[in-house]
Amino acid sequence: MSVSVRVRAALAVVMAGALVAPALPATAAPAAAPAEGPAAAGPAAAGPARSTLVSPCQLPTPATGWQHEGPTNYATWLPPSGTVRGIVLFVDFTNAAPVAGELAGRTSMFSAAPNVFTQASYGALNLQLTFDTAWRHILQPHGNFAGYKSSFTTQRSYVAAAVAAANAAIDFSSYQIVYVVPPKSASTFDISPTWIAAPGDGVTADGVELRHAVTFGQDVDYWGFKILNHETGHLFGLPDLYSYNNADSIHRAVGGWDLMGLISASAPDLFAWHKWKAGWLTDSQIDCRTTTGSASTVLTPLGTAGGTKAVVVHTGGNTAVVVENRQVSTLDVASGCFQAGVLVYRVTTAVFSGGAWSGGNVPPIGGPFPVEVVDRTPGSDVTTCSAEEKALVNATLTTIGHTVTYGGVTVQLTATPGDNREVSVTVV
Repeated sequence: MSVSVRVRAALAVVMAGALVAPALPATAAPAAAPAEGPAAAGPAAAGPARSTLVSPCQLPTPATGWQHEGPTNYATWLPPSGTVRGIVLFVDFTNAAPVAGELAGRTSMFSAAPNVFTQASYGALNLQLTFDTAWRHILQPHGNFAGYKSSFTTQRSYVAAAVAAANAAIDFSSYQIVYVVPPKSASTFDISPTWIAAPGDGVTADGVELRHAVTFGQDVDYWGFKILNHETGHLFGLPDLYSYNNADSIHRAVGGWDLMGLISASAPDLFAWHKWKAGWLTDSQIDCRTTTGSASTVLTPLGTAGGTKAVVVHTGGNTAVVVENRQVSTLDVASGCFQAGVLVYRVTTAVFSGGAWSGGNVPPIGGPFPVEVVDRTPGSDVTTCSAEEKALVNATLTTIGHTVTYGGVTVQLTATPGDNREVSVTVV
């Protein structure tokens, strides 16, 4: 989804391309998928990397750019560890009021989101949500914030108005994230962009500077509670994995294999690379390869704690190939659109969130993208699955002997002891 950010001395508003929605029951799907166009502004300076990763397989941080797959600069983004507290505000306007039960319905829906991070982080992240119990009135029409999805300043004014409306009732010194929920009748808010401010550019209340927020829109009714996880992932520095080019096949790169791609896919866990980037996996759980040759590794399932979670081959410069074991888990639920097995993908820091290049937001059709899944069976779409994920459902290595090769790296599945998977990785 979209993100607005101001890094000191550089203003950047980076917007997502169209989000092509998954197939949903007719009763749940809107007339058209939530969509937005790219913004005109270029990416912001990345800033110094701040990361605990010291492995030679970590990729270099780009000199410029927005969210990327390199180490995260936690001077700007929010560290995804320990207890992170978010306040969920409900705001209405002079020309938009909520209907009965709307606050309770939103509260009930979003209450499921924290458990996704608990599971994905192996308990390293505890997102605590506090839900306001009343609608706070903003004494303006919602149309005054029409630029919220393309202007850092306008979105900041919206966040500031929401905080001011609730300040008499809420002690904001307890929170790191502000989530703003408008009534469904506030039609200005169609999508749910993230807002991130550098130190000094945030909103001050109760003696603290609030620099991380999500302003939700009507697309919440389409994507459900996991849109909170996706947008909060941006606050933690994770990039979008779908294309920002509306003319492209939006989810061509990763299909439904990561929550930062297709929000409502059948496999909504986060890649091992993202868990490593976030610090939820340690260097000792990554089998790092930087030389040629062949070696075997036993990978434990991504959805369970402990063991080796990925083979990472640093293929030179800003690119790596990653191998992980995706089995049915709390997040990767069993379905005909989730083919459990060994997943192989390429990671690069040559491009940024959504495939955007430095200096522009619209990537070329076909990428490259921050992450691209290597498809073991190209052309074998699972037609019963959504259009956005069907092409890559069968990407995994599922049977002993299955092999894929990408960029001089060959991965073969050699044994299936229980839910673990033994792989032979050969680098030439």
